[in-house]
Amino acid sequence: MRFTWTTPVLLLTLTLLVLSVAPSPVWAQQTNADKAISAAQEKILTCFNAVRAAEAAGANITELANTLNRASLLLSQAEFTYSNGNFEAAQSLAVQSYSSLSLFVSNANSLETAATQTRNTDFLVNVVGSLAGTVAVLFGSVALWVLLKRKYAIGDEKK
Repeated sequence: MRFTWTTPVLLLTLTLLVLSVAPSPVWAQQTNADKAISAAQEKILTCFNAVRAAEAAGANITELANTLNRASLLLSQAEFTYSNGNFEAAQSLAVQSYSSLSLFVSNANSLETAATQTRNTDFLVNVVGSLAGTVAVLFGSVALWVLLKRKYAIGDEKK
């Protein structure tokens, strides 16, 4: 068996080919971190829109804003960690951000519904109640005026 210089070259070429085709764990971690960060960004945007709708309805959004700020901070940390190449930590932070907003939209919708109901009740009490009170005072005044007029008109005829 004759050993030539082509055998080591072929082995080196074959080894490099296998290593270049094999999936890299770092690439997989980077892809998973990308997906987690994208999902957290979308969730934060959805939650922001829910908070904006609740605020427009007149809800007290203090707790919602605090929760959204904490999730945004986690996402910011995830993006910073990702830019430093620590994909595993970036994915973990992005998942934490996403998870912290699990019931957020339903809570925001509940606050929006409650604020809308309160606004409608306030409208009924303030506007409709005021109108009903005004009408009652007017009719009561007219009725009292008619009653007093009859009383004093009858008294004048007897004299």
